[in-house]
Amino acid sequence: MKKELEVVLEEIRMNEDNPGRRLFKSLLGTSFTTHPYGRPVIGYVDTVKTFTRKDILSFFKKWYVPNNMVLVIVGDVDHDEALKAIKDSFKGFKSAPEPHKKRAVEPKQKDLKTGVFAMQVQDAQLGMTFHIPSVKNDDTYAIDVMESILSGGETSRLYKKLKLEDELVHGISAYSMSLKNPGLFFVTSMLKPENIGQTITNSLEVMQRLGAEGPDHEELQRAKFNMESSFVYSRETMDGLAGKLGFFEVNLGDYAFEKKYIENIRKVTPDDVKRVASKYLTPENMTVSVLMPLGREGEITKDGLAASVKTAQEASAKTVKKAAEEGRTTKTVLENGMTLIVKEVHSNPTVAFYATFPGGLRFEERAKNGVGSFTVGMLTRGTVKMTREELSKELEDMAGGVGGFSGWNSTGASGKFLSMFFDKGLATLADILMNPVFPEKEIEKLRADTLAAIARQEDNLSGYTFKLLYQELYDVHPYGMQTIGTKESISALKRDDLLNHHKSFFVPDRMVLTIVGDIDSEYAREKVSELFAGFNRGSAPLPYPPEDRPETTIEKTGAVKEKEQTHVGIGFNGTTIGTDDSYALRVMADVLSGQGGRLFIELRDRKSLAYTVSAFSKEAVDPGMIGAYIATAPEKKDEAVQGLLDEFRKLRTEPVSEEELTRAKSSIIGNYEIALQSVSSQATDMANNELYGLGYGFSKIYPEKIQAVTAEDVMRVAQKYLDLDAYVISIVGPNGGAPKAQ
Repeated sequence: MKKELEVVLEEIRMNEDNPGRRLFKSLLGTSFTTHPYGRPVIGYVDTVKTFTRKDILSFFKKWYVPNNMVLVIVGDVDHDEALKAIKDSFKGFKSAPEPHKKRAVEPKQKDLKTGVFAMQVQDAQLGMTFHIPSVKNDDTYAIDVMESILSGGETSRLYKKLKLEDELVHGISAYSMSLKNPGLFFVTSMLKPENIGQTITNSLEVMQRLGAEGPDHEELQRAKFNMESSFVYSRETMDGLAGKLGFFEVNLGDYAFEKKYIENIRKVTPDDVKRVASKYLTPENMTVSVLMPLGREGEITKDGLAASVKTAQEASAKTVKKAAEEGRTTKTVLENGMTLIVKEVHSNPTVAFYATFPGGLRFEERAKNGVGSFTVGMLTRGTVKMTREELSKELEDMAGGVGGFSGWNSTGASGKFLSMFFDKGLATLADILMNPVFPEKEIEKLRADTLAAIARQEDNLSGYTFKLLYQELYDVHPYGMQTIGTKESISALKRDDLLNHHKSFFVPDRMVLTIVGDIDSEYAREKVSELFAGFNRGSAPLPYPPEDRPETTIEKTGAVKEKEQTHVGIGFNGTTIGTDDSYALRVMADVLSGQGGRLFIELRDRKSLAYTVSAFSKEAVDPGMIGAYIATAPEKKDEAVQGLLDEFRKLRTEPVSEEELTRAKSSIIGNYEIALQSVSSQATDMANNELYGLGYGFSKIYPEKIQAVTAEDVMRVAQKYLDLDAYVISIVGPNGGAPKAQ
């Protein structure tokens, strides 16, 4: 015992020479004033050197008893044999009185705590801690995700800001010490002494910004994925698995807690992370301890640290306020019935406009097919105020642009400018929306361009394949037509057709205008009210398009084209925008699509049937379409078609795997988030969501809708929509043009 005491005392002295251990000891000792977590596990020199053999035996007999013990065995053992061996080995190991006593409860911290000490080191070390609840608390899941977001690799917020961008630290990390009793959240860094104040400021700014904004979906998903992966890796070693099971059983009373933990990590939302960051990462709940190089400790005082935190708090408050302003979105219905939505984004000096109305192909007649697309094509070819040439020069001088659009379900115009040209850009948008004059000379120019584009349609065989497919799938509904129109309809269009179409569909009480960018919301509202004050014409009820009966047989269409490839499109009746089925169908389509999807792996990689193969789900205001496309060698056409049908059949009969489901969801959400980076795409997304009744803020809900899709949902919609006895197939190529089924 005497020899072992000397060994332990030597280890304590060794720890005193370790800068990291000294910082850890300082942080714990300062953070906890009452609870034993504030004391070092190994003890102090003054206490350890007083231990007697009697003290050790007394401690051992009190605590090392079977009713206080968990034994975990992991490895290549037979369960029954192991259990028998355990019982034999511990025979006679008798229970003793319950050794546990109630530990002292750490009082709630109300003010900042600080500590400064010095050692013979080259660089300083900075530690910050924040009290967090017991591991049993439900906040633990969000706190652990928050740790990963702040410090999980080079893409994490603290590392990216403090190390890569500001270059204030040599290294920085965060650690959530969740224990049986309330623990601590650590943030530690190694740095030059002169950077301590700014590092505190910037670190708090990062943490408080997370509390104000919450994480974006991409970093949230990355954090969850990495955490789940670490659990998988921890099962690789026997000791890792045994340690984990023991920790769960001792601290939570549930050795199988891992499953529950992962399930709850998956459920963590951006708002959960935002809430715990705001709740726990606060200056009044904070302890700061600094290790300084010997001889330089006078450069940092406790008062100085307190001043740095106060400065950081003030700077963070400004950052939080700015972040709130950047994310501020307002919706206003103006006197003329226009819906105006403004979102402030001050990260870049740009601004985007998107004005949309119900319209497009959905409301067209065959005799005037293409009138919507032709009308918006004329918006920038002359207004009451400017000719086409004058308008072009105006836009070029602003290095911006405006243009019309007309799709399946909507029509309108959009624009993007530097925010310094907000007034002129908005005025230009208002002018082309309200005052187009449709000059006859320009109509003829656009007619010639449009007829040439229609003639070129057959040159794009993939597009032509779907043109024929839509015509067959939608017998009477306008979705069966092309937005560009036909040779006959475009040739017959008159100026009055354009004027009437504009007057009927470009009306204020059906209009949604979104403005996103570096602009003040109130100023934008005033300018819109001013510029659109004369936009007051009334609207008549919109017509209802004729309804198609769902497909009940297999219909075939196509065309013979002497080309190198055969193009195949298969389409099934789909669903409408915003239904529960629409999200499951998107996941189903993504299970099939992409380089990790079933179609790519099975038909491209394994069978070498195609270079291009994909699936999609296209929802609309009226039922859309689910389909797939493949371009293959003519001699492989039949095998390719059968391959597509086989994959559809599998979706109807076999549940997708968890791995496929996760990949598809990540792909959909990731691509959606990436697509929303620019102010133009945000303006478009918000306007369409508002127009179709989803609400302008739907982008925050959409990822949750996708995440909620289950394997059962995918099979359900596959069985509902992928009717292998009722679909349309379009084949274009040397062996295309199959006759209709009888």
